Amino acid sequence: MKSIKTAFALSTVLLASAAHADFLGANAEAGFFDGDDGSATYASVDVQHPIPLIPNARLDVWDFESDPSGTEISHLDLTGYYGVGLLWLGIEGGITLRNLDITRGNTEESESIPMLFLSASLGIPGTGITLAAESKNISSFSDVTITDQSFKVQYQPLPIVGVEVGYRSIDQKTKVFGNYDYDGYFVGVTIDI
Repeated sequence: MKSIKTAFALSTVLLASAAHADFLGANAEAGFFDGDDGSATYASVDVQHPIPLIPNARLDVWDFESDPSGTEISHLDLTGYYGVGLLWLGIEGGITLRNLDITRGNTEESESIPMLFLSASLGIPGTGITLAAESKNISSFSDVTITDQSFKVQYQPLPIVGVEVGYRSIDQKTKVFGNYDYDGYFVGVTIDI
């Protein structure tokens, strides 16, 4: 009897998941960044769900190495956000917690910084092209100021796999290393399920 109840409960969950499949989603991005002062790799995973009170979740990883100084800068961003959509326009807003690591020689700085997150995207109907902009910002939190902005164009010729190209600018001031500004272009692949 217990196994029948378990099977029934499992089938109910599976049916409910199937019924809400259009509201569940995930996407991932990975690629390379090239700037005047160095290069980076990046990756992100984004999960959306239909539960209204719980924010959607996104994880971003960024590893940058400066050519002139050999400084290594890495970000690990965890973002909780809510989004609204109207036809082909989507707007998202929330809070990002950034773990920032900067290494130069034998000196290493690590900071955990809350930031405001805002993004907007516009899909062009019938083309598979999406225009998107994103901003993460904090001003003077524990002597840290960061402005992180990106603009990109995504093209998805296949149902799941696509490509993206864009421009990213990061201006961050820390109490140990002072100002670090870097900007440049990036290219990557996307997976949308």
